[in-house]
Amino acid sequence: MDALEPPSASLINLAIADLVIYAILLPPTLWITWKHGKAGMVCWPIFLSYFGLRFVSDIYQIMHRNEPQQYNTVIIMTNAGSLACLSLTIIGLVYEANIILPLPPKSWTEKIILGVTHLANTGGIGVATYGGAPSPTGQGGVVAENLNQIGNCLMLFVMFAICWWMWPTWRRVSSVPTHPNYRSARWLLYTAGAAMPFHLVRLAYNTTYAFLRVSSLDPVTGSFATRLILLFFMQLGVALPAIAGGWMSKELVPKSQLLPEELVLQPRCSQRSVADAELVA
Repeated sequence: MDALEPPSASLINLAIADLVIYAILLPPTLWITWKHGKAGMVCWPIFLSYFGLRFVSDIYQIMHRNEPQQYNTVIIMTNAGSLACLSLTIIGLVYEANIILPLPPKSWTEKIILGVTHLANTGGIGVATYGGAPSPTGQGGVVAENLNQIGNCLMLFVMFAICWWMWPTWRRVSSVPTHPNYRSARWLLYTAGAAMPFHLVRLAYNTTYAFLRVSSLDPVTGSFATRLILLFFMQLGVALPAIAGGWMSKELVPKSQLLPEELVLQPRCSQRSVADAELVA
């Protein structure tokens, strides 16, 4: 689509549909955020921020429906912010599934993984946003093509790392089937697994466009099919499972209400140690 043309009626209708859908989904998301409390602080408030960015993006497009469709600060920041929020939401889901279960004494593994992935994802989105900003004199029509490619690859690799993290998390969840938060942790992990394929497609699309500047794939001025399938559906494919999983896991027990033995993972005794103890008794 020519960048100087106003958005088509189909794109405006898509923005309206997007606005209505997220407005309907906002109340249950607010309730989920409240119910998850402190344990979900690195997940659900970030997910709520995604709603705000969608509202700003959709309302801006609807209000400027008769103006030429082109890149500007609002479009660039809301697109980048939406992508970052969904990535951080999935990371937060896996992190919450870990911390609501008993942890080994003095365990920092989860916090280290959270910090590293947050830092890498934020760095990736920052580099990609700066490098991918339009520039009439830059190579590939952007400020720094190499930075754009590096940033998008970094965000994609972070999600691959989260896919790996989900495996030991699943093993931890399966090891404590009698814990009060077992069901909530299982649903949080199911949610991350359900949302991940959609988000990987979304990130793969961005990365592909960073290397292959095909006009029909442009997230702003590209075809309606691109906006519908690779943006609208992929983002909704993350949001809907997140809300469903958040609702199913909202009855988690806060740490303040858990028994002391339910807070710390106790080391397992070997069979020989148990037998020796029985002999002593």
